[in-house]
Amino acid sequence: MTRLLSALALAAPVLAVLLLAPPAAFLFLVVPLVFRAGWELQSLLNLCGGRAAGAWQGALDASAFALAVWAGGFWPALVLAVVALRALPGALSGRAPGGSLALAGAPLLGAAWVGGAGGLIALLRDSPGGREAVFFLLVVVWANDMAAMFTGRAIGRRKLAPRISPAKTVEGAIGGVLAGVLAGAAAARFMGAPGVGPWLAALASALIGAFALAGDLAESALKRAAGRKDASDIIPGHGGLLDRIDGLLAAAPAFYYFLHWARP
Repeated sequence: MTRLLSALALAAPVLAVLLLAPPAAFLFLVVPLVFRAGWELQSLLNLCGGRAAGAWQGALDASAFALAVWAGGFWPALVLAVVALRALPGALSGRAPGGSLALAGAPLLGAAWVGGAGGLIALLRDSPGGREAVFFLLVVVWANDMAAMFTGRAIGRRKLAPRISPAKTVEGAIGGVLAGVLAGAAAARFMGAPGVGPWLAALASALIGAFALAGDLAESALKRAAGRKDASDIIPGHGGLLDRIDGLLAAAPAFYYFLHWARP
């Protein structure tokens, strides 16, 4: 019950801003969420060995890159260059240059992973039919997540990736993708989202489901490496914000570029 109430408390304001407010208001919703997710991601990366940047720096990097992606032009390249130049001096001053240089890539990973996805979601909202497209994306990801959990608990037998996430099952993953396709079909039917035909909408739903699963597993691997069960404890029943949106962060870029290919 706590998990369900927390999910509803998160979804309600997001959907209200998405469906009722202008695109600029949605950007101002995305950036604080990116900031918090970037904070949690950098905290996990720091627990994996070394401290490439403070959690607040990772949060700022992700937020700046989200705004840069939304603005377009030379801004994304400039922000990534600034992040890299800030991280390199600390890496070069370490006792083990090889390991330190590898660690210096952590801030870039956080900016690209969290900030890049957040910026593309905000950019998608600004595009023609963007409100319906973002709604479609959210519905498919949420349906996938909930169905995977319930299907896995009910009939899950075969472990999907036991070394990374012991609770996930093959049956749960399949159930999640199928539920996402059905939810996507309903969204496409009743809201005209995401602005493509029914077969392409089904393909988009399956694509979102596959990438959402990959994002979930990627964050699970990171938490295992960091020795943590959750990214934080900010959301009752869910852990951290990153735990709640890890699938969305992986699915959003794939969906954004799919629409660029699919739309006439």
